[in-house]
Amino acid sequence: MYFQNLETYRGLIKPDDKNELGVLKKSCSNKIFEDSTHFTRVILNNLTIDTKEYYETEIYNVLVSEYMTVYVSTNLSLEAKDKIKVTHKLILLNPAHSKNDKILSIQTLILICKDIDKPLKIDIKSQSGIYSAFKDLVRIKDCDQMSHMNVQYYFGKHADAIKCLFNKINSYTSEKINYKILNERCIFSRELHLNSIIEIVFKVKSIQNNELVLLGKVYSIGHKNVSAYFETAISLDLTKLAKKIISDLFSLDNKTFLNELDFANLRTLTDNRPPQNYSKNAIISLKSAVNTWDLDHEKMGSSQFKIGCISDAATHLFTYCGADFNWRNEYNIGSAALDYSVRYFKDAPLGMAVTTHTNFTKIGNKSLKFIHHMVDESTGDVIMDIEIVAVLFDLKQRKSVVVPEEFRLKASKLLIDN
Repeated sequence: MYFQNLETYRGLIKPDDKNELGVLKKSCSNKIFEDSTHFTRVILNNLTIDTKEYYETEIYNVLVSEYMTVYVSTNLSLEAKDKIKVTHKLILLNPAHSKNDKILSIQTLILICKDIDKPLKIDIKSQSGIYSAFKDLVRIKDCDQMSHMNVQYYFGKHADAIKCLFNKINSYTSEKINYKILNERCIFSRELHLNSIIEIVFKVKSIQNNELVLLGKVYSIGHKNVSAYFETAISLDLTKLAKKIISDLFSLDNKTFLNELDFANLRTLTDNRPPQNYSKNAIISLKSAVNTWDLDHEKMGSSQFKIGCISDAATHLFTYCGADFNWRNEYNIGSAALDYSVRYFKDAPLGMAVTTHTNFTKIGNKSLKFIHHMVDESTGDVIMDIEIVAVLFDLKQRKSVVVPEEFRLKASKLLIDN
């Protein structure tokens, strides 16, 4: 058995990942290697591993910058019937005009396994027209009380994947191509659980008039299913060079674990969207502020921060309608978002106070549709709006339930004409 150059991690260097000398912290590289080893175990179809023997770790003092892309290339070889040698290389994606990617660290270890009595297979494909932008796992900090990845981290990891994509695009040119996310749609399909390993893969839907529209999939590799589908409109200065770089990048063969290689357009939104300004009968569902830990690579409030606020606002909304903490526990009822449609209008810089105003736009038999407007408290300007389709569901039977009449009556008071 021998597998070479398997990518078992791809992500971004965050501000806390480098030391005062501008070098990636040893603790950070070791954590990435640990995650890559977990990733390796899963792609080997959860091979039973009794123990690990670490040979050595080499670290190279390479200067790094915040939000550069790093990835792990992994080689596997069968040393004996119960031993697999693993070599991880942590690599920095080359910046513009650099001929080669740079190795940051190398770790070698042996996995002591149960007797391997059958050939090991890894489900990986090579496909043009796509780009595998991100590989990671679901950590405990990403999860809610049910050990499911919270919606804000879908958007956070998706934003990291887009940054990784543009880091790759910008590696081909000295003229940096800046971009801005205009709107994005997310349809959730299957829940991601603690320690799930994921891959985010993009395909270009359209590229014209200074706008790039991407279709994306958040893929759960271990469960072999797509967890969420994204469609994202991005504004950029689409010069001839930029368009050529993007087209060329997506024409290359790209390795992926994804098993759904067709990228269909997301289902059409139903009903007319409410106006950008919030309704007079909206409730204030949340007040928050942008802190240093909420910033993205542009030093603005990240999409993860904004969606995190919305997630909390939904809890306040449901509590207002009677589905509070005690009621949910008594009847073992949870809630699930099925469809998010987001429009971004304004940045949220550090220190900005924001207020979320919320209305229902539709109340069905089992489904609920509501809209949040996030507003700059100092000016009244709408920063973003997001319309959500959600359901209440039985946590034991894992199925949606009819909206209770008391909930419906209270929600109706917040209904706006859609």
